[in-house]
Amino acid sequence: MKGLIIKDLYMTVKYCKTNIIISLLFLLLSLVNRESLFLSFYPALLCGIIPTNLLAYDERSKWVHYSKSLPCTPAQIVSGKFIIGLIAQVAILILVGCGHAAVMIAGGAFEITLFAIFMMLMLTMSLISSSISLPFIFKYGVEKGRLAYYVMVGIVCGGSVASSHLMTESTEKEINLFGILPIVCLIGIGIYVLCWYLSIVFYKKREF
Repeated sequence: MKGLIIKDLYMTVKYCKTNIIISLLFLLLSLVNRESLFLSFYPALLCGIIPTNLLAYDERSKWVHYSKSLPCTPAQIVSGKFIIGLIAQVAILILVGCGHAAVMIAGGAFEITLFAIFMMLMLTMSLISSSISLPFIFKYGVEKGRLAYYVMVGIVCGGSVASSHLMTESTEKEINLFGILPIVCLIGIGIYVLCWYLSIVFYKKREF
């Protein structure tokens, strides 16, 4: 398992540099224009598709066939990709959170409620967007699972528009939203865990 994660980390650094660079660029843009939440969500989207990119390289290099001869189970192979996704998501969430908090403090407009709402929205969107396409990709392969990726992009775009509207509502609605979002976050975590489980089930049954 450790070897699989190290291998995927190496591949992330080698083959997914573009995702990382563009994510950091959009992070900087989001600090300049904090009205558009899409600029904040997009880095999470790019980091969320890193496992998909790694799976594409695995299929292209026929590594998925070679892995059958290794002392690792399908569950470990799937879990390695989800763990890499979690590492990428946590890293970008920390950077986005620290960046926005610093800008809010520098402008003298730091509000803990708004910041908490923003971070919970980011967490929920990143978990859902990074996991929802993976069960389909593990079941059908990267090429046939592309449709799920486009659905994921639509979710992020729609979620950013809806979130931007919610963040501009009245203080009373912000308080109500603050009370609802923890439940939504738990749902997002549940979706991530469910997608992880389904990916393992589908990958075990997949024929190469």
